[in-house]
Amino acid sequence: MAGKIPRQFIQELIARIDLVELIDARVPLKQVGNNFTARCPFHSEKTPSFTVSRVKQFYHCFGCGAHGNAIDFLMGYDHLSFVEAVESLAASAGLKIPEDAQSTAVDPDSNLAKAIYALQEAVSRFYANQFRIHPEASRAVAYLRGRGVTGEVAQQFRLGYAPPGWQNLTSEFSPELLEAAGLMIVKGEKAYDRFRDRIIFPIRDRRGRVVGFGGRVMGAETPKYLNSPETLVFKKHKEVYGIYELLKQSPRPERILVVEGYMDVIALAQNGIFNAVATLGTATSADHVELLFRYTDEVVFCFDGDSAGQKAAWKALHASLSHLRDGRQIRFFILPDGHDPDSLVRAEGAVSFVNRLDTALPFSDYFFRCLTHRLDLGALEGRASLVNNAKPLINKLPAGVFREMIETRLVELAGYGAVEPSGKAAKIVGAPQLGGAPRNSRMQPSASRMVLALLVQNPELATMVGGGLRERLCLANKNGYLIEKVLRLLDENPGLTIGGILEHFRGAPEEKFISNLMQWDTLLPQDGIRAEFSDALMRFERQLKRERLEALIKKSKETQLSSEEREEMRVLMSV
Repeated sequence: MAGKIPRQFIQELIARIDLVELIDARVPLKQVGNNFTARCPFHSEKTPSFTVSRVKQFYHCFGCGAHGNAIDFLMGYDHLSFVEAVESLAASAGLKIPEDAQSTAVDPDSNLAKAIYALQEAVSRFYANQFRIHPEASRAVAYLRGRGVTGEVAQQFRLGYAPPGWQNLTSEFSPELLEAAGLMIVKGEKAYDRFRDRIIFPIRDRRGRVVGFGGRVMGAETPKYLNSPETLVFKKHKEVYGIYELLKQSPRPERILVVEGYMDVIALAQNGIFNAVATLGTATSADHVELLFRYTDEVVFCFDGDSAGQKAAWKALHASLSHLRDGRQIRFFILPDGHDPDSLVRAEGAVSFVNRLDTALPFSDYFFRCLTHRLDLGALEGRASLVNNAKPLINKLPAGVFREMIETRLVELAGYGAVEPSGKAAKIVGAPQLGGAPRNSRMQPSASRMVLALLVQNPELATMVGGGLRERLCLANKNGYLIEKVLRLLDENPGLTIGGILEHFRGAPEEKFISNLMQWDTLLPQDGIRAEFSDALMRFERQLKRERLEALIKKSKETQLSSEEREEMRVLMSV
């Protein structure tokens, strides 16, 4: 979209979509009372903990914490961006997306990107057609057959052939676009095709758009592999080869295997192993890891056992650190000497290859194996080196049980008391920390927090808040101000659901706090919610009056109060 999607349209869209129908079309739901349940589509589980409310238009998983409205579900399940999710919902609801009248300027980069995508799709089909009809393509066919690649797999990955010659593309497509896409090289007054006499591997993003190409020679020429340069639509540190084909086979794979080359991905697919991707001639980046963890909870890095492979594995470990929150796994599979995944799966077969993957080293084992290599842990110097090298890396791990266990293991290796564990793992946060009590905590939450939590979970309670209290809210603490903000939102949007409230605060400073409140299990039966809300309101009002009285008393000691303030203080003291 060139312009910003109006917030009012998004709220109307959320109101029109039945979240139960949307999710049930993808994940079969079972009705239990007023809600619907299923095994969570966002993590592996045996007992259903994923709940969807038709009344609230909100889903929540008590296992992994995934939650949100219709837009959030499409973003998570269908792997869409926010705009893509809105476009998908609008299409299903038969609505046309308007553009914000204040943001209708044309984005030239957006138009150029669309043109490059369209060009590269056409070029991909051109190469695929050349693979079938060009006389010289027989060499490419013979090469792939020699590597065990069938026509079916070649078609699945849309393999192609760039014929010999310098002007095959420039005679068919716009030179300006070819240059923008990196498919044409310009040197002075000369312009020629980047890929010539090579097997072509289209690189598709998760949506299936062709973002670039890889080309491989069939003989001893160099370079053996050649990739598109980075362009407006192609960033090597953000893309991996094979992600689109993988997701078509399995939208939520149990694990994803990261290998080094195109042919490794294709050879594994040829042997029925469809969960492999390859980086594009660059080291594994944090963006790569983040991308893969959108679709799976386990990533296995597969590298050669030589020094280059060890360096690549260590870089992958570094890139993974900040993404290893609880429930995610990184493992390392070091290949036998003289093998890559292609040769190993052809030599041993798919079953043996998968069995080997099952023995891949967990992150913790590989981490400490590398750090302790060539260290004498029997000496103080060796243990000190271990601590000094490990601590900066461990500090990059997200707080949680896994990080605390890594810290504990470091203590064991370095000697008792050498390292103080962070202790953060014990704080399994379920409720907001912006002034919130942990979910299911036995501690009594503050009145303002309880009011706000019950209000965002049950918007119909807004009618119970009297005018007098509303006037004092804007003078209250942060929670009071937020309560007033939510009440105003509900006044302006009668019938707004939880999903609508969540959407209103998307991108706002309060988004995370509101989101956490919606997940907070207040442990109240349905028929006890109104009574608890009324009690919390009374406690909150008493708190506000007490705070106001304290403020007036303090002011009276510093300066003379006005007659209105003296009367207000008299009334407050008599309550």
